[in-house]
Amino acid sequence: MLNNSVDMKKNTLFVLILITLFSCKNNDCSDYACFTPPPSFIFELVDKSTGENLFSNGSLSPDEIRVFDEENNRFNASFISEDNVNIIDVSEIGWNLGSHSYMLIAGIDLEINIVLEIEEKNENCCTYFEVINFQILNYEFSKSNTTGIITVLIP
Repeated sequence: MLNNSVDMKKNTLFVLILITLFSCKNNDCSDYACFTPPPSFIFELVDKSTGENLFSNGSLSPDEIRVFDEENNRFNASFISEDNVNIIDVSEIGWNLGSHSYMLIAGIDLEINIVLEIEEKNENCCTYFEVINFQILNYEFSKSNTTGIITVLIP
């Protein structure tokens, strides 16, 4: 009788192990909604010598803002003016995967040459975008770690 009890426990344990092994999903991401869009590309154009925003001081007009890629395709640019902070949002370029050149035109004599390389990544059931390379070729610039705003210094 004791042997039957031990055999029964072994069989029950074996069945539980089998159920556990075969009930686990094998790397199935269908239950996850994990997606991070590309980063925003928001520019503030400031006078290099005074630090003034060139839209706030009237040197530039938002009506002249245009963005083109190396194939002359136009991209949307939004001018945002709030609390005397005037910035240009060109986030659409973040969706353009690979390496591309862009020209941000903000006035008759103001063309900002941008190089951007972005890759789409998939990891742990999540999709995200990684900036491989970002440069402004013809002006000094800095990017705020807190706001993400790219300040371009215009002489």
